[in-house]
Amino acid sequence: MLNPISSLANLPYSTAQKSNQSSFSALPLEVREEIENQLDFSNRQALFEALTTVTRDGDLIDSPALKLHLIKEWIRTEYQRDLICSDEGFKQFALRQLQNLLEAKQLEQVVEKARLFELVCLVNDPNIFTFLREQVHQDAQLKEKLLNWVERSKTEEVQAIAANALTLLVKAGVSLSHKDLKGIRVPGADLSYGIFDSAQLQSSDLRGANLSGSWLRQVDLSGAKMEGVRFGEGPYLQEESEVNSCACSPDGKACAVGLKNGTINIYNTSSWEKICTLQGHTGNVLSLAYSPSGHQIASGGDDQAVRLWDAYSGKLSHTLTEHEDDVSSVVYSPDGHQIAAGGSNWGVQVWDAHSGEPSDTLYLEAGKVISVAYSPDGYQIATGSAGGDVQLWDVRSEELEHTLIDEEEYVGDVTSVVYSPSGRQIASGSDDGSVRLWDRHSGELQRVLLRHDGRVLSVAYSPNGRQIVSGGADKTVRLWDVDSGKSQTIREHTGFVSSVAYLSNGRQIVSASGDNTVRLWDAYSGETSHTSEGRVMAVTSVAYSPSGHQIASGSQDTTIRLWDAHSGQTNYILKGHLGVLASVVYSPSGQQIASGGDATVRLWNVDSGEVDQCLKGHVGMVTSVVYSPSGQQLASGSGDKTVRLWNVGSGKVEQILKGHVNNVTSVAYSPSGQQIASGSLDKTVRLWDADSGEAIHSLQGHTKPVRSVTYSPGGYQIASGSDDHTVRLWDVRSGKAVHILEGHTGWVKNVVYTSSGQQIVSSSDDQTVRLWSASLGQCLTVLRGFDGPIHGLAWKEMADSVHLSTTSNREVVRVWQVSEKEGRYQASLSWSSMRVKLTLTDANIQDARGLSQMNKQLLQQRGAVGEANRFA
Repeated sequence: MLNPISSLANLPYSTAQKSNQSSFSALPLEVREEIENQLDFSNRQALFEALTTVTRDGDLIDSPALKLHLIKEWIRTEYQRDLICSDEGFKQFALRQLQNLLEAKQLEQVVEKARLFELVCLVNDPNIFTFLREQVHQDAQLKEKLLNWVERSKTEEVQAIAANALTLLVKAGVSLSHKDLKGIRVPGADLSYGIFDSAQLQSSDLRGANLSGSWLRQVDLSGAKMEGVRFGEGPYLQEESEVNSCACSPDGKACAVGLKNGTINIYNTSSWEKICTLQGHTGNVLSLAYSPSGHQIASGGDDQAVRLWDAYSGKLSHTLTEHEDDVSSVVYSPDGHQIAAGGSNWGVQVWDAHSGEPSDTLYLEAGKVISVAYSPDGYQIATGSAGGDVQLWDVRSEELEHTLIDEEEYVGDVTSVVYSPSGRQIASGSDDGSVRLWDRHSGELQRVLLRHDGRVLSVAYSPNGRQIVSGGADKTVRLWDVDSGKSQTIREHTGFVSSVAYLSNGRQIVSASGDNTVRLWDAYSGETSHTSEGRVMAVTSVAYSPSGHQIASGSQDTTIRLWDAHSGQTNYILKGHLGVLASVVYSPSGQQIASGGDATVRLWNVDSGEVDQCLKGHVGMVTSVVYSPSGQQLASGSGDKTVRLWNVGSGKVEQILKGHVNNVTSVAYSPSGQQIASGSLDKTVRLWDADSGEAIHSLQGHTKPVRSVTYSPGGYQIASGSDDHTVRLWDVRSGKAVHILEGHTGWVKNVVYTSSGQQIVSSSDDQTVRLWSASLGQCLTVLRGFDGPIHGLAWKEMADSVHLSTTSNREVVRVWQVSEKEGRYQASLSWSSMRVKLTLTDANIQDARGLSQMNKQLLQQRGAVGEANRFA
């Protein structure tokens, strides 16, 4: 519905005239609402265009500034973002204005220009934020000017400008870890995905701020004003068994969840307090649906029954038992008079919702039915089947109208089907990890959304039809923009996501999981990420350049990315490998990178990003590469059980070292370059003469495969990490174990010495990094806060700081600053290549004011400490 359109006589553009098309505004309010509800996005966009078209003496005025004013004046707030985001003219206008400010050396003034800054945030264009990010990191003065506005907010009435400045710093990826931000006043700031490790925010004014996905470990929020703060999610519900279905009431005030143990719990969505429990199913509750009136709930289970419940009293009204197998899907007709149930009995049974009597049956031609959906007009039923088809049935004639098939791609079972609110589109989720969008009338496949790394279990449209949410076996919830296909991924569940649903306001999403939890999310807490479609791949290796200014990472997606070590900006993406990359390393000069993966070693020119040489000879995947200290030789280990020594200049093999009886996983040169160590799946570490290739020692003691080997800076000691959860320290001369370092509870993937050689750093599948004394073999500290197994580890000590770089199985490269005080070590996040999740471990919320009960519960679940004051 549109707001009443104000007269242009009240606007500062007195010569502008409304287009005749804007007579739509003269229609009665209820008529406008009805028309708008029937429009799909493209038609709604055309309507907006007509409403915001102005002329002067009959000539169109193409003024983005004027158009923005008219949109803000005429268009309902909930539609403004969609319209502005989709308008290329706005994006070009915003970028042009920023470039003009930069040329005038006044870019910092963008935070003072309220309407321009608002436009920048609303268009949310990646090119704009890339531009701003580059300027902030290149211009130290710009960064200081922005920080100065934030500082001034403590004592001056500049809250709006300070909020814009802090928003821009966060959007530019500036880490605010350890910053003294006590008493800042930045109400309404968008601080989503900001990094605030150990920041001091005592007595700050954060009212209405967006802190979705922020990194707030050990931040001090004591006494802060936090009324209306958004964290992008609500507290989770802990159930007693797996949650396999959920449904929200039409008014959005209640949520029903079905459990594996046969129980259905109903919650108040404003407080997450339990309203009642429905008991009657004798097995897993597989599907739930509210009637359109909200007065009744239908449930289907693996006890072969559909049960109808009074939504208010919780009493069982009917038990429908004519199904022959699991009832995997139940849905009400739009008028609420009928219920369609599908399952493993090769058909769809339609029931009368009031009497509980069967009214009709649709028999499908093939495959068991997994999902059923009614079209919004009630004239059609869509079914998803085990055969990979989506079938559309005419309800009145009971005839099959369309079979929707993707002829070019493997689909697998269709696990979920749903109509868009307009009824013109159908979304289907399937075994191949995809969500497919179909035209209901033509049956044409419009788009394939492919990001889930496993089976899609549930799909739902937002009430406005602009967004889709999907849940999958890969434990993720994904939000999709229907028009662009861009996605955002939520990774919080630790079990499969079995069911997802929108609340009626469209602003919140509920997800149910096999991890026994139900979680509540903000559908617009963070903007969709601008990443290309494809599977989520692990980042397997990471290395610092000798100067410490650049980082290289290798990934399962076959690419190498070069990052600015300070800002996190991607400088190059190197492509050429045909398979998974397992290892990357810089040459001692820093001018070349070696990478190993698909049975080849490739040497890359760092400046041009071109391949200098491709070294071929291994007959198995190359798992590890390392340069000799002189840079003239390179060693590579492989799945073919050998280590090969290459002449870097000629690219020829000089030695092939044989002796391991299983895959070689890691190779390292001694500091003198005279010796090589190799680790293997055969549980041994072998030492070789680098000149002759002769075996010197076989170090035995690990009880499981060795994953990593490295020499101490002095060359007298070797550290090795293993799947047996230990790090072993070996004397190079004798080949005997000096220490066995125990403490990790998962595979030890990486080990590295600090530059002094007095300490060893190790990373593990147990999601920790440990720092050890090399001489005593004692653990000095455990660094936590990682959200997955650590595949790659690099340690870099510079004049004024120590940095740690880690990689994970979620496409993430992260850089941490390591600090030591009185013998205690701490790692603070500097930047992350992908958005971090909301992290509040040990955040202090003592006497924080204005937190809602829901937010207080959320913070406590996430590890915050202290007792907040609910009153502002």
